[in-house]
Amino acid sequence: MRAIGIERFGDTPELRELPVPEPAWGQVQVAIEAAAINPLDMAIASGSLRTLGEYRFPLTLGMDGAGTVTAIGGGITEYRVGDRVFGQFWSQPLEFGTFAEVCVVQEAPAFGALAAIPDDIPSQVAAALPTSGMTALGAIDHTHVPEGGTLLVIGATGGVGTFVVQTAAARGIKVIATAAAHLADQVRGLGADEIVIRGEQPIEEALNKIAPDGVDAIIDAVGDHRITSAVATAVRDGGSLLSTAFGLDQRLLDDSRIHTANYRLDRKPERLAELTRLATAGTIRPVIGTALSLEEGPAALTGGAGSTGLRGKTVLVMRHPA
Repeated sequence: MRAIGIERFGDTPELRELPVPEPAWGQVQVAIEAAAINPLDMAIASGSLRTLGEYRFPLTLGMDGAGTVTAIGGGITEYRVGDRVFGQFWSQPLEFGTFAEVCVVQEAPAFGALAAIPDDIPSQVAAALPTSGMTALGAIDHTHVPEGGTLLVIGATGGVGTFVVQTAAARGIKVIATAAAHLADQVRGLGADEIVIRGEQPIEEALNKIAPDGVDAIIDAVGDHRITSAVATAVRDGGSLLSTAFGLDQRLLDDSRIHTANYRLDRKPERLAELTRLATAGTIRPVIGTALSLEEGPAALTGGAGSTGLRGKTVLVMRHPA
């Protein structure tokens, strides 16, 4: 099979030929139909997460994916051959990722989550949901913004940001979102009430005009310490400032006036189940900015493949031999 991976931490991801992995006890084999790229993938490749769990090489990259079960190991109770599944395929140890024509994953991934794909959701859409969608749900939950409250989303056009805007709007939260001028209408279409045009003026100045009484919470999906420090004072006493991109420095993390955190995805099976319900109901949808072939994956991972329009998610589409 073809797969994108590395031989050791720090390698540049490459497309290579590897043996098709067979499922062991408690594992299912999945013919991957689509996979989505996340910043997490290159963080793993670089070795920055090497202390988190065990890794085996050659390591196939890719966390998010969707496909069809083609074989099962012993002890499997949830899935059968022919079932369509999706999720964050983070087994322990990690060896087989979703940037491949075939992946092997634990029935209940130790660090991830797996679920059946609803019948009316295409594989490309399912693959684009898990990590970014679950992160958005978790971040909003941890801000505790009530219905009718106000939320600023920094980085509303990315994978996590597009989900945050949709989910918050669906919960009756007023959304203020940052976006480039040419993407403003698209972000409004996702549910944003107000847009702060990136680059026109400092975010803190624009926010002061839009919400002079402050906001209940801010979710940062960019990771710029300068920006988060500048807007923190706009959060009302007792409100929340969370970053999904490690955008809070120690000074903000020590702030006792508001709740602050560099949010790490938690309760993954529960969040994937909620994400499935929301996607099935049509409440949220992934924004797929670019769909590429597996061959184009290495360039996309290292910044060599761009997108047009609203960035959202980059999805790799597999083309299995007939």
